[in-house]
Amino acid sequence: MALFRHHKNGACRICGGSDLVSVLELGAQPPSNAFISSEEITSEQRFPLDVYLCRSCGSAQLLDVVHGADVFDDYAYLSSTSKALRQHFQGMVEELVARHDPEPGAVIVDVGANDGVTLDRYPADRFRLIGVEPSSAGRYAAEKGHHVLKAFFGRETGRAIRDEHGPVALATATNVCAHVDDIGDFMAGFAEMLAPDGVAVFECSYLLDMVEGVYFDTVYHEHLNYHALTPLTHLFERVGLQAIRAERIDFGASGPAIRVTVARADGVLRPDHTIAAFLAEEEAWGVKDEAPYQAFARRVAAVIEELRETIGALKASGERLAAFSAPAKGNTLLNSARLTTDELEAVSENNPLKIGKLTPGSHLPVISDEEFLKRDYDTALLLSWNYADFFVKNSEFVKRGGRFLAPLPSPVLRP
Repeated sequence: MALFRHHKNGACRICGGSDLVSVLELGAQPPSNAFISSEEITSEQRFPLDVYLCRSCGSAQLLDVVHGADVFDDYAYLSSTSKALRQHFQGMVEELVARHDPEPGAVIVDVGANDGVTLDRYPADRFRLIGVEPSSAGRYAAEKGHHVLKAFFGRETGRAIRDEHGPVALATATNVCAHVDDIGDFMAGFAEMLAPDGVAVFECSYLLDMVEGVYFDTVYHEHLNYHALTPLTHLFERVGLQAIRAERIDFGASGPAIRVTVARADGVLRPDHTIAAFLAEEEAWGVKDEAPYQAFARRVAAVIEELRETIGALKASGERLAAFSAPAKGNTLLNSARLTTDELEAVSENNPLKIGKLTPGSHLPVISDEEFLKRDYDTALLLSWNYADFFVKNSEFVKRGGRFLAPLPSPVLRP
């Protein structure tokens, strides 16, 4: 088992300020995608999982950084294993192509391409598609025939894409911005490669939704940043970009999201009314103030206690319990709530890279969906709670009489 390297930042990665205050402490936890074998339990590493607020720019972030090169070297997350996520990205691509109307042959780049889940959604042979993916998941996109650069995206990568392929008409980065430590260099890469009328579209978990919905499980070591538009606008300006459109998305890879469209500041596109509306809402909400985050921390503690009590009552009544799906964020929930095999027998998963291993920290055995159904559990803790409607409607487990315990924003049994 390779060891993870770690360092702690002393300044805000968005604005460089030092006025930072801890607003949520979830204890020491292992990296959430570091699924392990039973032999690796004794060497498992844990790192502080604490969220800090920068009172200068309003950015929420982790200061404890587990090095990305270690996290993504042997990466167990494959986007295409989620049917719900495939459907989401299909709708996103169709909407972006209709709105921005890139010409046939235009260069389109997906940063953080993973296994090609977004690249797969574009019409075949209509555009010149390029994926950028530093993790081991990129080989699956390449095996599908996609052109994939194995690299961490930044200024040099953006310049290289522009020089080799020409200016970029459309770029996407979904569930990626949260992962980046040197986010200034990351954003500069888009400024380097975009055409004067090109756009980059970022989709990431929205800070206000996370706080209001008590979605604390989206906090894990891969997610270094928890984004609102206010600090992002300062970052865009610093690298020669500008936000031109913002919208809230009910469904994202980690829950409700914000989708921000940016363009070159010296280009031909200008902001629409949504930008001013978002900034005004965030100021009124108190994005730079500690109070909303202090209330968030209190609600997190209450939800964790309620979840433990609910699971305890179900077990006391004689039910057999397991967990359903094994996303990275599920491991934050399991470890924060101190749930182990004492409460949950196993967790189901359809990703072959996770099956047969143990969840980090909580050490639940990861079993296949087929094995899960054979065991005839009564209730399953739904770790992919943001897909609850989809699973209630489509899951064979529910059709056979099982029910889900959706944990957030408060525990509820479904159906």
